[in-house]
Amino acid sequence: MDERLPEALVKISKEGGFSFSYNSSIISVEQTVTVYAFERSIREVLDQLFKGSMQYSEKGKYIILKKVALAAKPSQFLVSGFVEDSFNQSKIENASVYDKHSIASVITDEVGFFQLKLSKQTDSVRFSVSKKNYFDTLITLPAQNYQSLKILMRSKQPVKPVAIDTTKEIKPEPIALPYDSEPNVQNISDTIYRDIQISILPFIGTNEGLSGNVINNYSINILGGYSLGTRQIELGFFFNIDRGDVSWLQIAGLGNLVGRNVYGVQAAGFANINGGEVKALQLAGFYNGNKGEMNGVQVAGFANTNLRALHGVQVAGFHNLARGRSRGVQVTGGVNVSLGNFRGTQIGGAMNLTTKNLYGSQLAGVANFGTRRVAGSQIAGVFNYGKNVRGTQIGLLNYADTLGGVPIGLVSYVNHGYHKIEISADEIFYANLAFRTGARKFYNILLAGIQPNQLTNNDYLWTFGYGLGTARKITRGIQLNIDATAQHVTKSSFTNSLSLLNKIHAGLDFKLARKFWIYGGVTLNGYLADPSVSDTPFCSPTTSPKSFQSAILMLPTT
Repeated sequence: MDERLPEALVKISKEGGFSFSYNSSIISVEQTVTVYAFERSIREVLDQLFKGSMQYSEKGKYIILKKVALAAKPSQFLVSGFVEDSFNQSKIENASVYDKHSIASVITDEVGFFQLKLSKQTDSVRFSVSKKNYFDTLITLPAQNYQSLKILMRSKQPVKPVAIDTTKEIKPEPIALPYDSEPNVQNISDTIYRDIQISILPFIGTNEGLSGNVINNYSINILGGYSLGTRQIELGFFFNIDRGDVSWLQIAGLGNLVGRNVYGVQAAGFANINGGEVKALQLAGFYNGNKGEMNGVQVAGFANTNLRALHGVQVAGFHNLARGRSRGVQVTGGVNVSLGNFRGTQIGGAMNLTTKNLYGSQLAGVANFGTRRVAGSQIAGVFNYGKNVRGTQIGLLNYADTLGGVPIGLVSYVNHGYHKIEISADEIFYANLAFRTGARKFYNILLAGIQPNQLTNNDYLWTFGYGLGTARKITRGIQLNIDATAQHVTKSSFTNSLSLLNKIHAGLDFKLARKFWIYGGVTLNGYLADPSVSDTPFCSPTTSPKSFQSAILMLPTT
């Protein structure tokens, strides 16, 4: 008959000559039971009462009752087996077996064996198997341990060669990075996204063996880190390495190495190197190098290099390089180089070089070189070279094939400009040779002269000097020349004292043939000499001109 459970236990204990010991909280006083105990053991009776919910132990004349703890369902499962080729059943080595949710991963060994520990997500577990040149395989199983699974992978068919359109610009190939040969990097094409990762070194962190397959929003690398990419912030005490794109802030104590594009701000104590397009502010203590196009500002202690176009500003301590059609400003203490058309300004402490068209100006402490068109001006401390220069050249030495402006320097030569060799005589030196070079508006004069009639008595005078001049066109065959020259006058043995003959000449050039002109005009002479030197050349005409008397000035130097 039905009886309350505590009373039933009392009757059983009296019949058996023992007592029950238990915590009253584990026995329900309201529960009623019906027990048949004829020729049955105490354990059988208790099993009938509790149906496995209690544990029994005997101590003296007491039977102790304890509640059986409910067995917890397992939260982790061990899956192991082999990965084989579906066509020939050959074992596949170095295949990636991974769960992208828990970041658990293993690599198959030389006989294709793997053993992977999985976390339960639902009533089933799932994981992926990937291998280069094979189709990815997704496995879904009930949540339990498995041994000796056989996973078959199907090989990809050979891809027919595709014709490449050579008229289109070919994008740069990604740069070679460390860990590119790692099996997971080679095998897995799937992208895993995670909010944050923390690592000590590559593959030693929260992303473990799948570090190279994960794009993180935030990445903190205590010594260094490796990932597929970063979407917000990446900080590295020594270095950061990303296979793919990086934005918006990447900072490393030593260096940043990015396989593809960078957007935002990239800063490193030593170097930033990127394989793709950069739209960013790049700051490096030593070097910035980009394989793709640069849009932004580069600042480096030593050098900036862009193997594609530059649209922005480069500032470096020693060297800037830009290839492709570029626009912006290059500033360096050393050398600026542009290997494509450049629209902007080059400012170099030593030298500027453009190998194609420059739509702007060059300023250098030593030399400028423009091998094609220079739409602006060239200003250098020593030498300017320009193929076709539209503006002005200012330097100690200047050369241009064509020049639209004025060359200003000690010696300037314009191939399609103004250059003449002149043979002349005046009242002091009967044999003079001069070379005028530059542009018609402004040219340099190199000259020398001698008194050939005095050569036999070894008491002759000779001279050399320099001057500036301009030529103005009056008619098609007549030009007005105005020159100013300064000549050192010396005796047969060189005169070291002040002996300077200065001239201002105005005359007309008359064209007689295609490359032959004759000229004549008037000259105002001023002779400066030191009267305290007895051996000063006496610079005066040997015959007095009838229509013009030369002025000879003897001025002291003190």
